Amino acid sequence: MTKKNKKCGYAAVLGRPNVGKSTLINQIIQQKLSIVSHKPQTTRHQILAIHTTDRGQLIFIDTPGIHNQKGTALNKHLNQTAQSSSFGVDVVLFLVEAMKWTDEDKRAAKVACRSDGKKILVINKVDKVKHKEQLLTFVQTILNEFEFDAIHYISALKNKQITPLEDSVFDYLPEGEPIFDEDQVSDRSTQFFVSELIREQLMLRFHQELPYSTSVSIEQYEVKGVIHHIHAIIWVERKNQKGIVIGRQGEALKQIGVKSRKEIEQFIGARVNLKLWVKVQSSWTDDAKAIDALGYQDTFKD
Repeated sequence: MTKKNKKCGYAAVLGRPNVGKSTLINQIIQQKLSIVSHKPQTTRHQILAIHTTDRGQLIFIDTPGIHNQKGTALNKHLNQTAQSSSFGVDVVLFLVEAMKWTDEDKRAAKVACRSDGKKILVINKVDKVKHKEQLLTFVQTILNEFEFDAIHYISALKNKQITPLEDSVFDYLPEGEPIFDEDQVSDRSTQFFVSELIREQLMLRFHQELPYSTSVSIEQYEVKGVIHHIHAIIWVERKNQKGIVIGRQGEALKQIGVKSRKEIEQFIGARVNLKLWVKVQSSWTDDAKAIDALGYQDTFKD
């Protein structure tokens, strides 16, 4: 029996907000790289998730959800980041929620189908559909307007039918040597993931009051002995938002710190001493320079 040559390539994961892109990638690589919440625009960065197996190396590109909201510089940045990810890749996974087809889905599908790579239609959350025969009519509605090379039905959250999808993506990858080391899981730094884990706790706690107005930057990261000492700044847009994050007698900020520290310790596998501060950067979501200063510059590695 001849030994199969290794595969290596890029796969962009596209779709509207909250369709399950980050959940799918986290399931495949069996590690939490992308934060997840029920709020749109949780993913703000283009993140490479590197999945190395016996078949080769599959490099996923997790992207912000493509949406119709207009106005702020941040919204424009998120859409541009997602759209740029469809170019220069080997495979595009277009995710759509079963039985839900919106104008934002159509916009995302147009972006996905402009790619030169192979295109896979991924119907997510099929576990929520009681009468599975309805899926055929739903998918046909999409196929009447867009063409795909393959179709897969999955539940990313419940880890159902993920392996056949992964196999299908590998089938479309070109032969080649790994680009990244076998033990590397992302191109992002530890500090980046630490800031994202803190932002996740902010999204979960303040999703009603501050859905999109917070960002996090790491001011200091130092390892002393077995303890990682981290100083982070939580950025908000207005003074009243600062008061919300801090809370009465600092209780809200304390709880954010406790929960963030637990997530960070689990991620890096070490003890953490975490200190948080809250600062105001007026209207940063509508200031392109402020967005860049807070680390929202995404580049696609080729």
